[in-house]
Amino acid sequence: MKTNLNSSSKRILILGQTPPPFGGQAINIQKMLAVLDQHQFQFKHIRLDLSEELSEMGAFNGNKVFKLLKIFFALIWQMLVYHPDYIYYPPAGPTRNAVYRDLVLLFPIKLFGFKRIFHFHAGGIATIYPQLNQWAKWLFRYVYFKAEKAICLSKAGTIDAHFLQIDSVSIIASGVEPFTSTTLSKEQDSFIVLFAGLCSASKGILDFIAVLRQSRKFNKQIKGRVIGKPSSSLEANALREAEKEGILEYHGVVTGKEKETVFLSSSAFLFPTVFESENFPTVIVEAFAASLPVIATNWRGIPDLVVHEQNGYLQEPHDIEAMSNSLIGLANDSVLYQRLSTNAKNHFDANYSLGTFERSIVAYFNQLE
Repeated sequence: MKTNLNSSSKRILILGQTPPPFGGQAINIQKMLAVLDQHQFQFKHIRLDLSEELSEMGAFNGNKVFKLLKIFFALIWQMLVYHPDYIYYPPAGPTRNAVYRDLVLLFPIKLFGFKRIFHFHAGGIATIYPQLNQWAKWLFRYVYFKAEKAICLSKAGTIDAHFLQIDSVSIIASGVEPFTSTTLSKEQDSFIVLFAGLCSASKGILDFIAVLRQSRKFNKQIKGRVIGKPSSSLEANALREAEKEGILEYHGVVTGKEKETVFLSSSAFLFPTVFESENFPTVIVEAFAASLPVIATNWRGIPDLVVHEQNGYLQEPHDIEAMSNSLIGLANDSVLYQRLSTNAKNHFDANYSLGTFERSIVAYFNQLE
């Protein structure tokens, strides 16, 4: 890591996952680290490498205990030797195993009085607190409550920060690099609807398939396209059956130029998520970057991204008919489609470019006292 040439900057110890897996949180922390490195901030990074696959996140296994111990002792060492001014940490979502991991790692940070910056990539931690026993609730309050600072991805995401009684809350939206290809065009004989991300029931892949089936009763040009890894045999079997029916094509996990091609050659993005830790899905920002209107659920921070009937449609979770009607309307009305597509790209350019993200991150860390 580079050492900051500006001696006035604060020393930051960053705990956070970076790819793999290629989830929104890991990708965005990697981007933040690159910005801090480029601008020569003083920081050290401890990688939270507990999961190598998206499907492993939140699950327990013996190997994770060993990795957690390594991270714990690396944290203790850096606190003693590096003595950071702030420790950056991305709190868990509403899953017990992830919360218990946080309790282990955050306890010595709080015990030794280090200032905490919580960056809420996952959402919903406030919902798990009532489910904990009395001892866990006490420890939860001790390590999470009244952190010195918080970064949230959207206004909706501040709910967790306020629940944890954090007074200094800043909003910094995720940034995405614009797609660079200019020669790709949409398929003319099909209306391709994209799903990208972990292919799990809670992320909406089963509802995605159901919406496709319903929509194709009225417009056979509508066809699905899926990138990502199934989280279990249930989703894998559902994808195989849908492929056999000819209603979607499955590409597996793709990155780089291949991912760019998939996005730019699609027509719309359908994301019917009810994911427990959903917050501000980066994949929707990527869809906007590709000029894709987005049909998504009214869930967590998504209404801060998708403006109903302007750059896409918001529907209630599991409302297959409503999502199908939105999709059919886009596929059948070229004027409507072009308006929402243009709005999606304009919304991205105005709010979610990587340049905007970089400026916000630099300004935030420069103002730390």
